[in-house]
Amino acid sequence: MSNRQERRKAERTKKNTSESFEMQAEFLQPWSTFVMKTHLPPPVLEKMIDITDKLVENRESATSWGHDLAGRIEDEFLIEPEILEQENLMGVFMDACRTYIVHAYCQHFPFNKEEYLKEKWITEMTRMWIVSQKDNEYNPIHIHGACHLSAVMYLKIPEYLPVRKSHKPFDDGAITFTNNSSTDKIWGDPSLSIPPSVGELYIFPATQAHQVYPFRTADGKGERRSVSFNTVFSSETEQNRLNTQQQEKN
Repeated sequence: MSNRQERRKAERTKKNTSESFEMQAEFLQPWSTFVMKTHLPPPVLEKMIDITDKLVENRESATSWGHDLAGRIEDEFLIEPEILEQENLMGVFMDACRTYIVHAYCQHFPFNKEEYLKEKWITEMTRMWIVSQKDNEYNPIHIHGACHLSAVMYLKIPEYLPVRKSHKPFDDGAITFTNNSSTDKIWGDPSLSIPPSVGELYIFPATQAHQVYPFRTADGKGERRSVSFNTVFSSETEQNRLNTQQQEKN
C-alpha cells in the first residue's frame, strides 16, 4: 500500500472514531397535560378504607351522590370534608394536588421554573365521593366540571374473571384516560388504559376525559371501590392582585 493510501485510510479511521460526551438534556413539552401517579401512605390508605367502610355499610344514612355523576353505578356516596379534617387527611390530598400544580406550571413555562417553585399555591377540595362499583357497572367517558383538578384513589379491587379476549387483558375494571393531543403511534398515544391497584392515587386535569370499564367476578358480588375528589386552586400572587384591584375599585 502506498503512503498516500495509508494516509487516506488513517484519515477515514480518525473521522469514524467518535469521542464520548456527556450531554445534559431538558425536555420541553408545554402543549400537553399529564396524569400524575402516586401511592397512598399505608396509614392514609387504612383510614380511607375505614371511612368508606362505614359509609357503604350504612348506606341508608349516607348521602347518595350518584344522581349528579356520570357513572352507571348504584352506590356513590359523598364524603363530607369534616371527616377528612377530623382524620387529618385533607392536608395529605391537598399537598398531592400542589405537587401536580407545581410540575404542571414548570412544564408549561419551562423558562420560569424558579418563579413557580417559589409560589404559594392555595388549594380547596370542592367535593369527594365514593364509587362502589359492582359487576357489570361502568363509568362512561366524561370530564369533571366546576373545578380545576380531579383525582381518584383505589381502596378495594376484586378478583376478576378472565377476560373474554386474551389480546385485551387489561380492559376489565380499568380506567382509561383519553386525549386528542396525539394520534401519532410513533411518538404518542391518544389513550392510556390502567388496571389500578389498591393504594394508587391518580391526579389529572378536570377536563381530562376518562372512563371506567365494567368487570365480572365469580360470584357476581365483587366490589371495585375507589374515591374521587375535585379541587380548585389559585396562587397567592393572583389572589393578592385581585384583592388590590378590588380595593382600588372601592
